[in-house]
Amino acid sequence: MKKTLLFISAMAVSYFTMAQNITDSISSIKARFAPDGRSTVYNIAATESNGTLILTGETSVPQAKEALLKAANAVNKNVADYITVLPDEKSLNGKIYGVISLSVADLRMKNAHSSEQGSQILMGMPVKILKKDGWYLTQTVEGYTGWIPTASVVPMTKDEYNAYVKAKKVIFLQESGHIYSQPNASADRVSDVVAGNIMKYEGAKGKWTKVSLADGRTAYVESAKVTDFATWAKNTRPTQQSVISFAKTLMGVPYHWGATSVKLLDCSGFAKTVYYMNGLVLARDASQQCLTGDKIEIDDIATQYDRLQTGDLVFWGRKATATSKERVTHVGIYIGDGLFIHESGRVRLDSFNKNDKEHYSQNYVNIFVRASRIIGTQDQDKGVTSVEKNPLFNIQK
Repeated sequence: MKKTLLFISAMAVSYFTMAQNITDSISSIKARFAPDGRSTVYNIAATESNGTLILTGETSVPQAKEALLKAANAVNKNVADYITVLPDEKSLNGKIYGVISLSVADLRMKNAHSSEQGSQILMGMPVKILKKDGWYLTQTVEGYTGWIPTASVVPMTKDEYNAYVKAKKVIFLQESGHIYSQPNASADRVSDVVAGNIMKYEGAKGKWTKVSLADGRTAYVESAKVTDFATWAKNTRPTQQSVISFAKTLMGVPYHWGATSVKLLDCSGFAKTVYYMNGLVLARDASQQCLTGDKIEIDDIATQYDRLQTGDLVFWGRKATATSKERVTHVGIYIGDGLFIHESGRVRLDSFNKNDKEHYSQNYVNIFVRASRIIGTQDQDKGVTSVEKNPLFNIQK
């Protein structure tokens, strides 16, 4: 009896050790391969049954699954693998790409309209579809993941998607407008459109361009308000003047959490939209944007703002201390002479310069954290890509 109890006790310790080891591995592999849940999916759990280690869940990082299986097999030779690698091509019938069909589509953190809004995606923009659960879990061109309603996106196979990528398209460059059922502004409206919307080119008729949307709707847009998308993507790059010129067209636009279009904006959505209209794809959130581009060394913004150049991103929040990590919560775009433009309640101007009596803000001096230079860093492995070279805007192999 005593030997039996010792055997059971030893087995219990063994299973506890195995479970603890694999739990530690799940956590360490997440930290290594999927540290930011906004841009990756990694939801994996481990259980034990009759001596078999059972792994369940999903991840969008194949390398994470490979590493975890290797770690699991080192703990127990009997491993049952039920981890799904996203995109789940089988359940999606191969339609793992998609194109947005609304002027602005909301992306939420869970598959419900009551869930927090995380971002927005513009008409004609491509997405990667990871899975379907009532809504589509998608990944945007900047790598942000979230849920969009099925009515917002048209799913496509790789061949269908590549045909869309190859097709001639136009991009809408005005702040906002409408497209019509006939080449006449008095005709029925097919949709509203905003700056950055992309539509397939279907021909021209006088001063009008015929376009089609991903869901098959056709419409007409004034030719003067659009330009060839491929040419625009190839030739459009930010300059100090072009960045600030477009940023100032958004003065007064109201703040809305998770918004990234000219209709409504949050702070990082403002920066992202300004740079997108200048041909670059930025990371989504301020705490992600601050890790891109070239870091600018500034210890005291009140006396060192002359180290900044027009177009630089400036960030606020809480600096790191001996007991807490740095926390970035806000972003703006530097204009010059201490002045910056940002979305705070509305798109507005404020300044680090005490001599600017109209715009000076002691608060933004106090909570300044860091700055980053974006102009000139695209396509150099610094977290910033041009639209032209962004992977999702190109042919999928």
